[in-house]
This record gives sequence, structure tokens and C-alpha cells, in this order.
Amino acid sequence: MMDTSFGKSFADIELNRYKFVSHIEKLKELARGGDVYPVTIELDMVDFCNHDCWWCVDPNHGNNSLSPEFVSRLLQELKSLEVKGIVYKGGGEGMLHSAFAETIRDSKDLGFEVGVVTNGSRLKTAYKAVVQSADYLRVSIDGPTEETHRRLHKSRDFLDIIEGIRQVVSYREELQNRHPIIGLSFAMDFSMLEFVRDAVEMGDDLRVDYVLLRPPFFEEVGRESSMTLEGKKELMQAFETEKATYKGTTTIMIDNWTSDTDARSGVFSGASPRRGAYSKINVNGIEHVTGRCHASPLLAVITAEGEVYPCCNLRFIKKWSLGKIDYTRGVGFAEIWQSERRKQVMEKIHKTECISHCTHPLSRYNEVIEYLRSPRYHNGFV
Repeated sequence: MMDTSFGKSFADIELNRYKFVSHIEKLKELARGGDVYPVTIELDMVDFCNHDCWWCVDPNHGNNSLSPEFVSRLLQELKSLEVKGIVYKGGGEGMLHSAFAETIRDSKDLGFEVGVVTNGSRLKTAYKAVVQSADYLRVSIDGPTEETHRRLHKSRDFLDIIEGIRQVVSYREELQNRHPIIGLSFAMDFSMLEFVRDAVEMGDDLRVDYVLLRPPFFEEVGRESSMTLEGKKELMQAFETEKATYKGTTTIMIDNWTSDTDARSGVFSGASPRRGAYSKINVNGIEHVTGRCHASPLLAVITAEGEVYPCCNLRFIKKWSLGKIDYTRGVGFAEIWQSERRKQVMEKIHKTECISHCTHPLSRYNEVIEYLRSPRYHNGFV
């Protein structure tokens, strides 16, 4: 008999579309025109990588690495500011940091929820720390075969990555943990059309929780698209077909990631899981309707240089930097968050002057804030 108790599925809790209710007081404050400290920080441990992905969203690699002392002090400060989650995600491959395992364990011990996004190349050595400390793990694998992975990532470690994923799944089962929620991400363009089924079958074979299928970013990161609109439409249909015909236990997720050009074409419309209800013809997120973004303070990025950015889409674009953390000079995260420089940048973000870079990651939160800003007619009814 099927267990229908609420909460058994990770879609009930971890991916619940009403998660914003947990942060309703912050949303109300933003709706009133106030300010808040972030719920989530994306922390780049390093800005170098051992892969060279074709459509990397953070291609500006360097040789910077945060010192363990800096990270320890930063985590303590963020905890005091009531930040809830730390995501080790961008800039480069975080697992290349010499103290990565210790850092995510320290993060968990401090009470943070921990997310890890990785190319998977170091999972074989870090899988125990990941399972013991992370609340979610997403492996950006993109190519579901050894040949396609080598072509897209320009690396030769596909089999090591697969083995690392197997170790994570096996160790989680051994510990009987619910977490980390484990997913595989496949950014695919039209050249990968024939490999969509391979991606789904890989997720099924590895027994991960979900497979995420999506087209890559192009316009938002300043690149020419490698697909025609017709090609993208056919690719998205292939995603839908595989999702509809799959009969296994892994959840198949599709994210539209519609660009502004796509939206204006009229080819793509309909709600997106990430973007909320305003992904429609000629409209690519509610920010295009209102000309406002008030949700930005819910998330911030700290790079491997200690630089703070107000949005994951603005990482490494210097004119959007809020400043650099330097504890030796008494400049911590709080000082930057309250600085005049940040006020100036936020005025531009509120007017969506950054929208050409936007993938609309906070659209659902902006929708809630816009409702709270309104007269809220009919709020006497349920």
C-alpha cells in the first residue's frame, strides 16, 4: 500500500512551492520598503576549476582561495546575522578547496542548512562529509555519457564522478539519512537532443532523488545561443516526452530558463517552477511586468576574493559589487550590507537596471512581495 503521509516525498518539504511562508516576516519588511539580512549566502570557496565547461555561468576563473581563518570568522558573523543557509556553489569548483570537508561540517555544526553544487569530480574523497553535513547535493554533470561529458566539460573524469555519486547514495542509505537530497543537473542544447533519455536513465540507474533537465544560459551570461528557437522548442518537447514516459522512482524536473528573446518570440509560455506565474508570451518573470525587484536582499554571494555581490546573476560583474570583506580593517559582512555603496546598488536593482543579466531566480518571492505591497483586496477570505 502506498504511503501517502505528507512529508515523505522531498517535493512535500524541500521543494515545496510555499517555502516562502518560512520567511514571511522578511517579505513583509521588504514590502514595507525596509531592509533585511539574507536568508541564504552563496559562498565561493575558490574561483578556479578543474573543468572547462562549454556554457559555464562563472567562466571568469582566477587562483583565489578563501583562508580557513576567514571562512571561520565569516560563518560566525553570518550566524549572528541569522542567515539560515550556506550554498557552496559557484565561482569555481568548491571541493578543490583544501578545507572543503571541514568547512561544510563546521557550517552544519553552527546550525546552517548546507547546499553543495559541484561538478562531482571530488565526490569520491568528500562523499562522507557531504552526506553527514549537506542538506542537498546537486551534481552539474550535463553530459550523460563519457563522450558527451568529455566534450562539454573538457575533462576525463566521468567514471570517477559516477563512482562518487554511487558512494554518496550508498552512504546515505547506510546512515538511513533523508539528506542530502541528491540531484543531477543536465544543461543541454539541441546538439544533445538524442541524449535526453540517457540523462533520465542515468538518474534512474544511480537512484538519485531527481534529474533536472534544462537548456543552458546564453543571453543572460552574454553569449550567443547555440540553438534556434525551433531547436529549443524541439528540445523542450523531448524533455517533456521523457518525463511523461518515465516509469521509475526518480523525479524528473524540467526548468524552462526562458530568455527574454524566447519570451518575445511567443514560442514559449507558461509557468516555470522557479519563475512563478509570470513566464508568459512577451513576459519573462514578474520583474518585466512591474519594473521592480525587491527580493534581492534574500540572497547574497561572497566570492573567493571576499567580494560581496547582491545576486547570483551579478557575480564577477564589478560594477555590481557591494564591497570587499576585510576583517583586518574591521570590514565585515554587516558593514558592507549597511554601506552607502550597497544603498546605491540596491536603488539600481530595485529599478531592475540589472535585468539583462537576470535568470529571475527570485521571481516567486517578488510575486509575494508585490501582493503584500498591494491594498490586498479580498484578504478577508480564505
